[in-house]
Formats: sequence, C-alpha cells, structure tokens
Amino acid sequence: MLHYYDYGEDQLAYFDEGNTNVNKGKPAILLIHGFGEDHCIWKQQIEFLSNFYRVIAPNLPGVHCKPLHIHHSHAPSIRNYVEVMHELMHSLHIEKYYVLGHSMGGYIGLAFADYYVNHVIGLGLIHSTTYEDSPAKKESRLKVAEFIQEYGTQKFLETSTQNLFGNAFKQAHPDKIQDVMDSVSDVSPEAMVQFVMAMRNRSAHTHMLTQQHIPIWMIVGEEDIAVPFEDSMQQTQLLPPNHVIVLKQVSHMGMLEATEQVNNALLGFIQAAENK
Repeated sequence: MLHYYDYGEDQLAYFDEGNTNVNKGKPAILLIHGFGEDHCIWKQQIEFLSNFYRVIAPNLPGVHCKPLHIHHSHAPSIRNYVEVMHELMHSLHIEKYYVLGHSMGGYIGLAFADYYVNHVIGLGLIHSTTYEDSPAKKESRLKVAEFIQEYGTQKFLETSTQNLFGNAFKQAHPDKIQDVMDSVSDVSPEAMVQFVMAMRNRSAHTHMLTQQHIPIWMIVGEEDIAVPFEDSMQQTQLLPPNHVIVLKQVSHMGMLEATEQVNNALLGFIQAAENK
C-alpha cells in the first residue's frame, strides 16, 4: 500500500506491504533503490518478500518530490539520505530491520548500518560496492553531473540506462527497460546531480565486510559494468561463501534480469539469519 512521509521539503512516497498479523514480531525489510530509479524497481521483490516480512520501500528524497535542501557550503552526502531513511523507519515505530540496497542504495545501506548499529540487523548489497570511487570514476561523476545540468534527466537516462542491462535481457525486454527510464524521467536535474555528487563524495566502507556485528550479503552480476565484476569478487572473498550469489549472464539489474534468483537469494539470506 502506498503511503507518504514528510521529510521536511516535501512528501516522499513509500510502499508498506506485508500481513502484519502473519509477520508480527518479525523484523521488517527496508528496500533502498539506486540512482536513476524509483521504488517501483523493487515491485517483484515487494510482492514476494511481503509474504514473509513487512516490507518498506521508499522513494529517495528528490524522486517524484523536491530534492533535499543542502546549503551551498555543504557538499551532498550519502549521510543526507541515511538520515531521511532512519527518520522514516522511526516514524513507523520500526526499531529493528534488514536493509537491502541496490547500487547507490547499497552505499546508503552501508553508511546506515555503520552508523545506526542498534537498528540495522543485516545488510544486502545488490550490485553495489563497498569501495569509494576511484580518481577516474570521480572525474566521470563530474562529467555526468555536467551532462545532466546541460541536457536534463531524460536525455541522461536515454544514454545510460541501456548499459545497466545484459545483452540477452536488452534484446528480449526492451519494453521493461523503457519502463525504467519512463518511471524517473520527471526527476529534476537538481536531484539527479545531488545523487551523483553524494556518490562521488562517499568514503569506502570495506571494513563492514569483516565486522562481526551483522551479516552482510552480496548479489553480483557477472556482466555488470557499473560495478566491475573483478572488484566485486575481491570483496566477496571477505564474506562467507553462503553470503554471496553470482548471477550468470546478468548485468546491474538482477531484480529485473533474474527476478526469481534474486527473490530466493534475499529470502534465503534473511531466513538463515533469523534461524541462527
């Protein structure tokens, strides 16, 4: 069911699904979408996971609503989004929850779990990375920001979204890729640039892979070019083997490219943690 949360600048929409009678006493799941997406990217996961847990899936500030007001003397930060997500969960009186983040949503999840250690009880990184941007990537982010400012959100999505999908999926499902682009073409350039700069400014969180406080899980796409496969494999070596799923012939969008595998992996990760 769709609800709205006032984060100060505007109201963001969020899904709140799951039979509370069946799921009473169980921790909830917070799904955080990535850059160039909205919460509808999780549609299949919401429908599946809400059979077992309460699922909260918000839009980030700036997606179909006003961007955050960030004073010109402050650089956009991943922590800006962490605070809004934390306040949303606090407003729902949900104290313990798993965080599952896609791409930039994983960056937010990492900072969230590192800071709010009494709330996040497990973290799933879906096509994401604990590494900070390399110097070359930081330079690329600046070019992306400049492109968005000059040409707008829709033109950026037209040039970038296709590259997030594997070749087989692109050929078989061009309509679904178009749906992803259409779903966020109205996001303001200001909000998009905030996201880009927050990603550029983030710190590494690789230490989270070796902490013992909460379980960390990773879902990796073998054909992912947004998060290089080699980088992902280096990070997965720091995790137990059963905390990692590698998706064959999948790029950056496993939620759509390999829905059943992703759904079952996420449920398996969480149920294993619950049964410990």
